Amino acid sequence: MAPAEPTSPRALALARRKRIAVAMLVAAALVFIAGSWLELRSPHWGFSLVVAMAEAAMIGGLADWFAVVALFRHPLGQRWIPHTAIIPRRKAQLGRALADFICEHFLERREVVRKLEEFDPAWRMANALADPRHAQKAGALVVQLSPHVLALLDSERLHGFLQRLTREQLQRMDLAGLSAQVLRLMTHERRHQALLDSVLRDLGAFLADPATQEMVAARISPQMWSVLRITGLDEPVARKLAGKVVAGVADLVAQMAADPHHEMRLRFDHYVEDFIERLHHDDALRARVGELRDRLLDDPALPRYIHGLWNQLLAWLEADLQREDSRIAARATRAAQVLGERLVEDAAMREWINRWLADTLGPLVERYRGGIRDFIVERVGRWDTDELVRELELSVGSDLQYIRYNGTAIGALIGGLLFGIVQLLAWLA
Repeated sequence: MAPAEPTSPRALALARRKRIAVAMLVAAALVFIAGSWLELRSPHWGFSLVVAMAEAAMIGGLADWFAVVALFRHPLGQRWIPHTAIIPRRKAQLGRALADFICEHFLERREVVRKLEEFDPAWRMANALADPRHAQKAGALVVQLSPHVLALLDSERLHGFLQRLTREQLQRMDLAGLSAQVLRLMTHERRHQALLDSVLRDLGAFLADPATQEMVAARISPQMWSVLRITGLDEPVARKLAGKVVAGVADLVAQMAADPHHEMRLRFDHYVEDFIERLHHDDALRARVGELRDRLLDDPALPRYIHGLWNQLLAWLEADLQREDSRIAARATRAAQVLGERLVEDAAMREWINRWLADTLGPLVERYRGGIRDFIVERVGRWDTDELVRELELSVGSDLQYIRYNGTAIGALIGGLLFGIVQLLAWLA
């Protein structure tokens, strides 16, 4: 806690009010002296009344001065006076009392949930984001924060750390087992057949195209003729045979695409199932998959390639965010506004968000309330006593000076009242 500046507004206000309290006390003393001198020179009940009121005003002002000062320090430095310097002497008890008060009245679970429900954060967030001005501020906030995020992401230290971490994790990974699990998930209840249907339809349409058949036949007919010419067949016959082969393959693919239970598709299912089992239990295959993983990780081209892609992405983000018509900012603004509009329209979603917040914060408050109490007690205990007293006096000392004002003024009124009562009793006697 930094020492308070003597010229701070709080310090100036406290000094000014202290001067006023002292001036009132000095005025009462001067009135008392002057009244006493006049009473001795010219006895009169009016002088006696003034003296009584001034005397009571001095007593009240001094008593309240003592009470106010005793809160923060020993009056006139006299340590022998009991029950003085209350705040410094009872700092630990005050810390515990403050912690108990905050935890019991502000961090009580039902109170937190009640205030959260009263605040209705989902409704407030929805209204704020639905307002284009606030949505634009959300987009501007993204732009403001992005340079710091980009600077972090472009850090060579972060790159090196992530590269080492990723390499270590991948080296420990059972890539064969993971591949088997992914394939098992993809082929569960023949899910892969949907993808195979799409592939077979596209491949069948490609092979059924006469231009494609002619092109493929032209490519394979020379190889067929090099084999068939020993039988005496000429090249045109080989070209026709090649066309028949391509057409046959196209028909086979079309049949496979049309029949989910085609023999070839069933054989493919058995092959995939067998491959999954081998990934789990075939040590040779698992070793080859591990070797492939290690070769990939050891290849220096891989990190260079990934680093290059990453730098290109960061450069694009930085260039976009520097533009006044940033697409990222525009998308963030639009996304915030759409989110707000949807939440305004969807009361059930707002209720769900509020209930989630209450169900989440309630147990957290209950769990950490004891820790918060201990933190407050420990923090107050570590405060320097002189600085604590100074800060408290600057915070509430100005208001406490009104006690001194009131003590002086009310003391004078009570003195006058008591003087009147004494005079009345003397008159009645």
